[in-house]
Amino acid sequence: MRALAPVLVLGLSACVSGIGGGGPTVPDGPIVPILLDTGGIEAVGTGRRIDFGRHQPGVIQTMSRLQRSPPEALTCTDPQITAVTWGDALTLVFRENAFTGWGAVDPSLSFDGRVGYGDVCMGPA
Repeated sequence: MRALAPVLVLGLSACVSGIGGGGPTVPDGPIVPILLDTGGIEAVGTGRRIDFGRHQPGVIQTMSRLQRSPPEALTCTDPQITAVTWGDALTLVFRENAFTGWGAVDPSLSFDGRVGYGDVCMGPA
């Protein structure tokens, strides 16, 4: 059994060779590119969508995975509207917990160069 110990240690060290800076880097940005359109959000190349009307928790959970981070909540003046944002680059808007709008700083994220569609979150003055 003692003779196996060095082999076992060598085998395990090969599995964790990324520790200490030698491992692969994780790219910045979304896992899957998105395209914003008049129906909601398309996860490009997957055949999957997040359409308007979907329930807020599921939309936020899915987009958090795609964006690799959780969003920040925004304060909206209309009590029926809530919104979340990922670094001010992408905002999703919900009315009574249903996905009803989006906004983007980068017009290349939308199918036709728009920077917003559907409901908007008006912040406090």
